[in-house]
Amino acid sequence: MSSQGTKNQRQEQAAATRQKLLTSAQHLFAQNGYKGTTVRMINRSVDLADGLLYHYFPGGKKEIFKEVITGNMQEMFQELQEPEKQDVYEKLPLDAALDAAYINFMTVIDEHLEFIRMMVRENGVREFLSEKEVRSIWKNRIPWLPTLLKRKMEAGEVKEMDFEMAALSVNSILMHYVMKRVTDTGHSTLDDKAWRKRLVDYQVSVWSVEKQPENEKEQE
Repeated sequence: MSSQGTKNQRQEQAAATRQKLLTSAQHLFAQNGYKGTTVRMINRSVDLADGLLYHYFPGGKKEIFKEVITGNMQEMFQELQEPEKQDVYEKLPLDAALDAAYINFMTVIDEHLEFIRMMVRENGVREFLSEKEVRSIWKNRIPWLPTLLKRKMEAGEVKEMDFEMAALSVNSILMHYVMKRVTDTGHSTLDDKAWRKRLVDYQVSVWSVEKQPENEKEQE
């Protein structure tokens, strides 16, 4: 094997070990909390000799925890606002778009549930991320619902309104789902397809442009 091939193989092995450390550390943080998880516990979980963790993460446990936070947050935002999904939402009728967005949100939350539980347990990230770092992650977040409603208004499907407030009402429903899943206190109403349809129908009825009766159209 060439020296370049050997170098590439080592880089791949190092990347794989680094990812194993991150994944295992996240499990331990979720189970034991940040303070209750030691570097030795992380090493043992991936059969790594003591001291080698610092080869991959010179900043030790704090660096790993920070990367777990930033990695999960960035992944969640990307999955929630993939351009392909946004394009699909815009082409669907509003009720179907809203239902698809709810389902996508539920799927992403469930995929990252361990991380979310970990963050709720730690009660914040200020010890690990600066305010500037948090802002840099959040600035890439696309306000998908206000954007969608604005474009639907431009297409004549919904009336002009305070799109931010409309989105806030939806966000409160989404946060209710998150807390139900985090605390494991049973199914959220979003899990119930029939209830979710009632919710979507109600929201669409509030947002939609009122259709003019056929007899009034004929008189015009």
